[in-house]
Amino acid sequence: MAQAHTMERAISIANNAVLQAAPETFTVSYVHPARFGSVQLRTATGETVPMRYQPPANATTTFTIPLPKLVPDTYRLTWRVIADDGHVMTGNVTFTIARR
Repeated sequence: MAQAHTMERAISIANNAVLQAAPETFTVSYVHPARFGSVQLRTATGETVPMRYQPPANATTTFTIPLPKLVPDTYRLTWRVIADDGHVMTGNVTFTIARR
């Protein structure tokens, strides 16, 4: 029997990206359906940025997470998803919103 592990297919913000404008959402896609476990956003100094995200109740391949209004800074977004076999996968991306 095949394992139900899954891998990231795509993310909407490249790791170490320097963005000219703050993104409104972050999207992560997986090869196989998974359930979203958690998401956290922190500044470069480690401060937690409050987020309001209610993950879907059912397993899915794509998660679009609304981001709060972000000011120029460097951020680290971390998340966890759980595959159908219970395997926990983590992901993270660091990005900077440039000062104008």
